[in-house]
Amino acid sequence: MPKITDEKRALRRIQILEAAWSCFQKQGLHATTMSDIIAASNLSAGAVYSYFPSKDELILAAVKTSLTGLRERVEPLLNAAPLLPPSRFIEDIARAVTDFTAREGYDLRRVALLGWSEAQRNEHLRETMQVYYVEFRARLADAVANWKRAGEIRKTADDGDVSKTLLAMILGFVVQSAITGDVSAQELAHGLRDLVQREGADAE
Repeated sequence: MPKITDEKRALRRIQILEAAWSCFQKQGLHATTMSDIIAASNLSAGAVYSYFPSKDELILAAVKTSLTGLRERVEPLLNAAPLLPPSRFIEDIARAVTDFTAREGYDLRRVALLGWSEAQRNEHLRETMQVYYVEFRARLADAVANWKRAGEIRKTADDGDVSKTLLAMILGFVVQSAITGDVSAQELAHGLRDLVQREGADAE
């Protein structure tokens, strides 16, 4: 029997994850069974279980894959030189989130809400998410330091406090867009700009 190439394995893995994401959005994490995912994937049970022996392992892989993919999508924004001003930066981050999460047949923003809920009972999942979010927050703190040096924000601003606020804003955008569906990346940026802009000051 010919061996499956690494490329073929990667494609099959994504095929299973996409089936899982679609089922999770439609039915929720707990109501979705491995049988549901197997049927949606159009693969055999043996093929699916060879990649993910249990639903818990599949959920963990789905979270890791989505967070890793999103991190790769925003990495150029974090590494830009010079860094975009704060409101433009937030707008482009939010737009990257929207572009990455909107998929045919499901939206990863809605699936993310399910993952956050599951993390409250699944310690391993919570710890996995924590690693990604703490790392991202550290990168945001680096951005804050850059803005201070560039005179974009006041030099006495606390890097840690501002980075936590920015992360809360980005995660809040995911929640709002998933639930209300009426918030855009541009509106988020405009709101941030208007919140910090003094009366009579020029717009950014």
